Amino acid sequence: MKEDGKRRVGLLSMLWGLWGLGILLGSGPAWAAAEQPWGSGPYRMLFEVDSAQPAAWNMTLGAVAHIVKRVGIPPARLEVLAWGPGLQMLLKNAPDAMEVSILQMRGVRFVACQTSMRRLHIRTDQLAPGVAVVAGGMAELMKRHNAGWAEVKM
Repeated sequence: MKEDGKRRVGLLSMLWGLWGLGILLGSGPAWAAAEQPWGSGPYRMLFEVDSAQPAAWNMTLGAVAHIVKRVGIPPARLEVLAWGPGLQMLLKNAPDAMEVSILQMRGVRFVACQTSMRRLHIRTDQLAPGVAVVAGGMAELMKRHNAGWAEVKM
């Protein structure tokens, strides 16, 4: 009988823990804090990617997709700037080329640094369709910063 009571207490503790985890992850009861509606914006964010690591690309594309879903375009204006090894993300044969294309259709702008393209011997025809080319990635970053864009280095 004592053993059965311990088992019940353990099960109850586990259920309370799972319920608490559900609240933390956003699937709690209706009285949990609701997300506030977004205003009319404009919200402008530049994502800078200079990594050849697919994990960085996935994190970037996931963050961009989340903003598109939560905030929408407009009021959000989103741009992904790839330079250096990060240019691999924007090649037409990249593993995430389809996701890039989908986000472009939703209004996200993807840009490649021409200076990095020259250094890495990447031609414009190797880029995914719709990718814009800017003269210099750092100049684009500075231009967006001066225009009040938020910046995220991935």
